[in-house]
Amino acid sequence: MEIIKRGLLIFLTVSLSACSTFMDTKPEGSSLKELQSFYVIDVDRGLKESTSTDAKVLYVAPVRVTSQFRHKSLVYKVGNNAFQPQPDHQFFDSPEEMFRTQLQRWLEKTGIFSSVITDNEHSADLILETAVTSLYGVKISGHRPQSIIEMQFFLTDPRLVRDDVIFQTGLSIDIDIAEITPPNVVKGWQIGFKKLLSTLEDDLSGYFHDYTP
Repeated sequence: MEIIKRGLLIFLTVSLSACSTFMDTKPEGSSLKELQSFYVIDVDRGLKESTSTDAKVLYVAPVRVTSQFRHKSLVYKVGNNAFQPQPDHQFFDSPEEMFRTQLQRWLEKTGIFSSVITDNEHSADLILETAVTSLYGVKISGHRPQSIIEMQFFLTDPRLVRDDVIFQTGLSIDIDIAEITPPNVVKGWQIGFKKLLSTLEDDLSGYFHDYTP
């Protein structure tokens, strides 16, 4: 049931083929005895909105993450197209699972959809494809420390013959942080992700208000 659209393929191909350096070494000053820390990006929309009688079932497809940020280790950008993993600081779950869970929970509470599912064994009226294209902390001399998160969203209707994308958007959020520490970077991502989901909700609400597939 998962459908990968042409726009998503083109965007990810460009992202994945970009010339980047991934420095697979432990950051300077780290100790082999340092205890590993685990993090989650967890956002809460609050109370659930009422659902309209004509709301549709949404299937949230597995989230795709650009290769540099696909693993559990937090990642810093340390130079021009150079990224450094932080092996002692990791997400509790894979970014794919973490973001998919958060998307489902947030969208369930918007009232835009009658239900939001991640089980493709059940039929759905709409499918949401998501790509995480940036997820890193900025640690570059002369640049202010930031948490960067960028995501692409593609909504499709499987009932259409061509399975065309009926709605798409790309959102990028840069959050300034006091200093580049793992807790600060994760907190920045959390703030940015909440803003991103709020914007996505507004965009989807506006789309369904103006157009009925």
